[in-house]
Amino acid sequence: MTASMLGQTMLQRLTLRLAPVPILLFATRQAQAKFFMNQTDALAKAFPGASRVERQTAFLTADQVKAIEAASRTKVDSSIVTYYTGFQGESKLGAALFDTRVVRTMPMTYMTVIRPDGTIAFVEVLAFHEPEDYLPRFSWLNLFRNKRLSANLRLRQDIPNVTGASLTSLAISDGIRQMLATYEEIVR
Repeated sequence: MTASMLGQTMLQRLTLRLAPVPILLFATRQAQAKFFMNQTDALAKAFPGASRVERQTAFLTADQVKAIEAASRTKVDSSIVTYYTGFQGESKLGAALFDTRVVRTMPMTYMTVIRPDGTIAFVEVLAFHEPEDYLPRFSWLNLFRNKRLSANLRLRQDIPNVTGASLTSLAISDGIRQMLATYEEIVR
């Protein structure tokens, strides 16, 4: 056997031994991801008994972006907003807005359902890719129910921080304030 043949054989053996490693690493990372609900099921939960749900897209002007940032005290990352409005006949049931934010290094996706009067009906986490220890409990998410946009709708004011999930708490509370400000600016 020549030196080049021996080198190729060793390289093939090493490749065969290492090939499963990326697959295992990927599988481990995916095993942490939790998908709780898809968008279709989330919209059905948001608007039970609705005669129709309309998908709408708004293209924010620079003035609208400034207004939303000022009202929510957050930075708007995109001037394109997609939201869903539920109807019963011609009456609006409210709007559902979806948001995806990075918690530590991985994303979470959640939905905020806002009633026509601008109060929150509920918040639902749809997907969470961080370790489950950082996922806030339903009882904490329920604290947002019936709240509206205000200066006090913040962590350590109207909303307590979640010990061990501070980054998740911050991401969700900032996102909800931004969704409420967006609702006030473009939907209501």
